[in-house]
Amino acid sequence: MLCKKKLIALLFTVMLCMLASPLASYASADNVQSPQASLYIRSTSVTAQAIGNGTLVLENKLGATRIVDQLGVKTIEVQTLRNGYWQSIYTIVKNDYLYDTGTYVYDCYYYGTPGTQYRSYVEFYVANDGGSETKICTSDPVTAY
Repeated sequence: MLCKKKLIALLFTVMLCMLASPLASYASADNVQSPQASLYIRSTSVTAQAIGNGTLVLENKLGATRIVDQLGVKTIEVQTLRNGYWQSIYTIVKNDYLYDTGTYVYDCYYYGTPGTQYRSYVEFYVANDGGSETKICTSDPVTAY
C-alpha cells in the first residue's frame, strides 16, 4: 500500500513539473528575419502620374535587402500603346548606379502629348559579393492631359 502511495505521489510530482516548465521554446525577437523571395531586392516601386500640359512625373524606387555593392537601373524608358503593343519611344536614363548603399531613387519628368497613353518601363539592378539580380517593372498606364 505504501508503494502505491509513493507511486501516485511521484506521478503527481512529475505532472506538476511538466505543467510548470512548458516544452515549447521561444526565439528572441531581436533576430527575426522574414522570408524573402529575392536575395538582393527587397522592394520596387514604379509610378507615372500626369500633371498637365502633357507632362508626366515618373517615380522609381528600389530597396535592397541590405547595403550592397551596386544598385540602380539598367534603363528607364517611356512606352506608349501602339497597335495593341507597348513600344518604347524614349530612354530617360541607362546604366545609372549607386554604390555601397541600400536604396536608390530616380524621379524625373517626361514631356508628352496630351491625350496619349504612356507607361514607364524600368529594369532595376542589384549586385553584391559576386551575385546579381535584375527585376523588370512597369507603371500603371496613364493618359497625359
